[in-house]
Amino acid sequence: MSTIQRVNFEPFSDLLKTQVRDFPLADKTIADPLNANAFVDGEWFVIDATGKAARAASVAGAGNLATQTSYPIFAERGRSDVLAMSGRKVPLIFIGRFEADTRIFDAAVALSGGAAITTVGQPLKVASITIGGKIVCGLVGAVAADGEPIVGRVTRLPATNGGKLRFVSASTI
Repeated sequence: MSTIQRVNFEPFSDLLKTQVRDFPLADKTIADPLNANAFVDGEWFVIDATGKAARAASVAGAGNLATQTSYPIFAERGRSDVLAMSGRKVPLIFIGRFEADTRIFDAAVALSGGAAITTVGQPLKVASITIGGKIVCGLVGAVAADGEPIVGRVTRLPATNGGKLRFVSASTI
């Protein structure tokens, strides 16, 4: 079973103090679970100029960085309520801090002055990465001065967390 067929995003902290909001998708076709480019749970999205949710970085190839604040999807691929909502809306964890485990990361990637994920407390940013042969928007290592938005910090490394990266989100606007 490939990574993107499992539960990829699990909140570790209480989500009562966060705000999950539904945003219409800029590309409604990615809600279809049979689409080769369908989103996966835990993938990161941005809010575009029209107020719609769009992938945080281009998935035309791996290595594209997100240039604005990104938010994780809190829905599994093919979830019926997402498919049934008018405008194909997806729930994003939009406001508030949280801690979560994710499989949507690439610990080895070091882009644009970033660094491989190796230490607890290390900042994280979002980029297009390849997981199980599919390109998605996930977490990669960062350094404080590399310029792209920091979305969180590592709280537990995959080697000590069953292969999942645990992180605490950065403050959101």
